[in-house]
Amino acid sequence: MVRKMAYIGSSYLIGLFFASFLDIGANILASVSAIVVSVTVLILFGRKSVKVSVCIISAAFAMLLYGLYDCFVYRNIVKYDGCEVEINGVITDYSEYGGDKTAYTVKGVINGDVTAAVSCYTNSTYAEIGDSVTIRGTAAMLKNSYTFPAKDYYKAKGIFLRINKVKNFEYTSSKGFSAKRTLYAYRDKIIGVIGSNMNTDGKAVMEAMLFGDKSELESSQKTLMYRAGIGHLMAVSGVHLSVVCSFFWIFLSRLPFNKYLRFGLLLVPMLCFTAMAGFSNSVIRSAVMMTIVYGASLFRRRADVFNSLGISVIILTILTPFAVRDASFLLSVGGVFAIGVAAPAIIRVIEQKRELGNFTKSIVTSVCVTLMIFPVTILFFDEVSVMSPLSNLLLMPLCELILVGGIIVALTGGVSVIAVPVLKICEALCGMVLMVSKFIGRLHFSYIPLGSDFVKLSAAFSVILVAALFLMTRKAEITAAAAAVVLMFAIVSVNLYRLVSTDVSAAVFRDGSSAAAVVHYGKSASIIDFDGGGAASSAVKYLNRNGIYKIDCLILNSGANTSLPIYNEALELFDLSAVMLPERDKSLAAGDCYFYNDSQYFDASDCTIYFYNESVIKIRCRDNDIIFYTADSEYDFPDSCSAAVRYDGTSSDIDPDCGIIAVMNEKGEAVAVKDRTVYIGENVRITVNGNGAISSEAL
Repeated sequence: MVRKMAYIGSSYLIGLFFASFLDIGANILASVSAIVVSVTVLILFGRKSVKVSVCIISAAFAMLLYGLYDCFVYRNIVKYDGCEVEINGVITDYSEYGGDKTAYTVKGVINGDVTAAVSCYTNSTYAEIGDSVTIRGTAAMLKNSYTFPAKDYYKAKGIFLRINKVKNFEYTSSKGFSAKRTLYAYRDKIIGVIGSNMNTDGKAVMEAMLFGDKSELESSQKTLMYRAGIGHLMAVSGVHLSVVCSFFWIFLSRLPFNKYLRFGLLLVPMLCFTAMAGFSNSVIRSAVMMTIVYGASLFRRRADVFNSLGISVIILTILTPFAVRDASFLLSVGGVFAIGVAAPAIIRVIEQKRELGNFTKSIVTSVCVTLMIFPVTILFFDEVSVMSPLSNLLLMPLCELILVGGIIVALTGGVSVIAVPVLKICEALCGMVLMVSKFIGRLHFSYIPLGSDFVKLSAAFSVILVAALFLMTRKAEITAAAAAVVLMFAIVSVNLYRLVSTDVSAAVFRDGSSAAAVVHYGKSASIIDFDGGGAASSAVKYLNRNGIYKIDCLILNSGANTSLPIYNEALELFDLSAVMLPERDKSLAAGDCYFYNDSQYFDASDCTIYFYNESVIKIRCRDNDIIFYTADSEYDFPDSCSAAVRYDGTSSDIDPDCGIIAVMNEKGEAVAVKDRTVYIGENVRITVNGNGAISSEAL
């Protein structure tokens, strides 16, 4: 079988991915059934079916592996959810936060029973990587929130529990040598050199590209770079390691060493860079691939990207099957497949009729990458860039130069004579990258929001249509042209749908004691913040997911002194028309601020906002009334209204004559009462469609 590991690895990955959506019983049943089918096919069709049978068995093995890992590893660890535990282990990673707090990752033994990696958020100490630690506290499973799917994110990385309410944190400094700690200390030194010789924006971009640390990037900068299609360069991946290996290999190939010594010397910077990048899945995958590619000649074998990718996938997931749901892992695999397998194949087919120039080949490759990672983008992100093929052609060379500059500084120890001129050049390049990203990212047609079901259905239909066309014609040129047409149609239809929609929705969010609501109608929306701006990130995420960039009115009902600066930063990329504050907050006047008191109203583009008192706000859109109120509100509800939302977090017997009442209780849960009583979850959206029908859903 040609490309044995390519077929085996691909089938294994497909089986593992689908297994992540099933429970234990379904995985075991599916895997056993698949093995029976493969054996039957082999018996009936003999050697002709060997390839198919091997692929089926590979997928079945992956599903069985996932089910067994879920049963005997994952469930054996999460059984301690809610229990008082003691963990004895070693610190493997840590991140420092404001307020003298630190998040530690510890690998150790829970209650002397099971080995696991756990996270712990506690007061900052002098504990470092490699130190022994004993932690006592309450274990809890991580939970997904609207703004961050913590459970899914850490589960893919093999961390299933967090230690909350830490009662005791004792550590013993390790006196022995720790390679990882040494490399991290060296990384901190290089970061210091970068910070001393670059401006704030340049330093943020350089640290993100070189070390995958995006903490210094402003939220708006990250959003613009993702919309421009180069956000993947902010996470250290195969591109970065490829540059490292290419840089060193050019140097090593000119030295009078034999191939074995050259290969051994190449492994040193490869391992160091992987460690400095935090041993992320994408970098480890790239390190495995690079090892196979550069080491193939040692065994007189021809390196093949598809085979190398198949081997890498198996190696990276055989011990941690949950990694198959890691966004960076899937994006990395999809990107490598597009660059190393799909694009060369399409180019070969096209060049059978006409020769392509390097620029055209680059365009084909960039489009292949965009199409290949599109399904992963839909699963994990709020938006997808449609400008990435073009922006990658423009910005990728600049980003590679920035990366090479950072590597040169790191390899030379940050000595001033080299670091200063190199980093000044990189600073100018970073400025160019941010400038182009800002221009592209602010074009509203440059990205597609992924929040509505219509968008997902359009995307699924587009992918199926292009795939069917390719299977029927087997012509790459026709398929490429059709893909471009379908993509343009999807962009236009999504924007038209957003403009012509007659639905009015009220999305209510809670974050601790804070609450906010987004009332969405057509092409614009209004935001009501009820307490201090704590739910601002949820509101902004909702706006981005639904492609809303025009804000008619921001109403800061309480705690304006705290919430105003939060929203000024959060809404930097939005067109904000007006800010409404209670009259008691006149001292905070800035820009287009308006002040309201009882019995006033404000006319927005498609609705009118009424202020009855400080605890009752009504928004009327297209003859639909949505009322926000508290339990102690002195307000006579009308005989009928579309929906009412109580946001004060307490129980109530108030039952006005409305279609749905969403009461937010002290747990942040929303409950629809009156004729229907349904549990809807922490955040809720109530929608009144064009026919007046009312529905509710969890967010």
